[in-house]
Amino acid sequence: MYKTLPKFQNYDTIRERKKIKLFSNLYLPIELVTDTYIEKNVEQKTYSEEEAKEILVQKLENELSVEIGENKNIINKQINETKSDEQIEVEVIYEVLENIGTKEKIIF
Repeated sequence: MYKTLPKFQNYDTIRERKKIKLFSNLYLPIELVTDTYIEKNVEQKTYSEEEAKEILVQKLENELSVEIGENKNIINKQINETKSDEQIEVEVIYEVLENIGTKEKIIF
């Protein structure tokens, strides 16, 4: 019934609310609230431009391989990078050949 604060400096709070159901559509005016605190560790790392570019390209390729799956028909791969004072932005563009048609029997 009392609220305790976590002993973390950087944290996220996840709050879950559950209403108590009596029947299929009848809820009691009582709610259970659960607070979960997750500590965040902040680390600063400095990379060279080439290291940052390689790390970003690898992460983007991993995300794409999860989306595409095993049957990859990659036709073209293009990497665009934009540099500013303290950051680098990497864009990876893939051209993928994909069969999106379906075979169905036409009946008249």
